[in-house]
Amino acid sequence: MELTKSFYSPAEVAEMAGLHRSTILNYIRSGRLHAIKISARTYRIPNKSVIKLLAPELANPPVFIERPDEEIDPHMLDDDSEWTAG
Repeated sequence: MELTKSFYSPAEVAEMAGLHRSTILNYIRSGRLHAIKISARTYRIPNKSVIKLLAPELANPPVFIERPDEEIDPHMLDDDSEWTAG
């Protein structure tokens, strides 16, 4: 997904998400979607917030921490694991 703008209107986000504009406004009011209030009736939604709504896996990729020098705890392994404690 490539978003070319820094900010989007609720109508633009609604069209991208396949939702009604009022649904996006409800998301904003409930705090589910971050937006910046420009005036009494105008919101702009940052690029990162749009990504979090449409593709959350891209917004917060999983973090893997490798610790090769640590012992493996056999209690943490699944029963069908191929690993064995050294």
